[in-house]
Amino acid sequence: MNGVILITPDELRSLIGAAVRDAMQATTAPEAWLPVPTVATRLGKSEKTIRNWIRDGRFTRFSGGDGCPYLISSREVDALSSSASSAPDAS
Repeated sequence: MNGVILITPDELRSLIGAAVRDAMQATTAPEAWLPVPTVATRLGKSEKTIRNWIRDGRFTRFSGGDGCPYLISSREVDALSSSASSAPDAS
């Protein structure tokens, strides 16, 4: 089948949202998905440090897209918490 399918922007947003939700559920189920401010508070670090850690690959993050916050698996936060508390990064 070599046809073209046209969809509206709203349908596209809905499809992308469903794909993100499915991907989040397909991963190892976290205890919870935490926003950056919560992760920063749990680890005693600044939000900027947490965002830098996301950029550096210390956390896998998910985002729902336009304006939605990054969400981080609480299991990753728990796994990193012991090393994060002794990391030399600025808070």
